[in-house]
Amino acid sequence: MDIMQLGRTGLRVSKSGFGALPIQRISFDEAKTILRKAYDEGINFFDTARMYTDS
Repeated sequence: MDIMQLGRTGLRVSKSGFGALPIQRISFDEAKTILRKAYDEGINFFDTARMYTDS
């Protein structure tokens, strides 16, 4: 997985991120499995927001 610095934050994040909005449409257990797989494959940038409710 390619890693880059996120702006001036000093954070090192994967170039591929995970957009979490669709997670609210599936069960908690399914979401947990998918998120864990993404993390295990090297993704460490997860895009979510409070307005996404369950995401």
